[in-house]
Amino acid sequence: MVQRNPTAPDDVSAAETARKELERLAAEQHVRPLIDFDSLKADFWPEDESVDDFVRTVRERRQASEIRSV
Repeated sequence: MVQRNPTAPDDVSAAETARKELERLAAEQHVRPLIDFDSLKADFWPEDESVDDFVRTVRERRQASEIRSV
């Protein structure tokens, strides 16, 4: 079995093409780089409740609903 070199020119050009396509789509959709990770924080769960409480609640809501939107 012949193994391909992951840094072969055809792989590099494919990766470069994919990167350029992603950059084009990002520009088209006005996507900006993420600079402040804190901006991703969601404040929807009480601080005094654990992750286990969160997971349990999600599972209970999914089981209670035919539509799994949680």
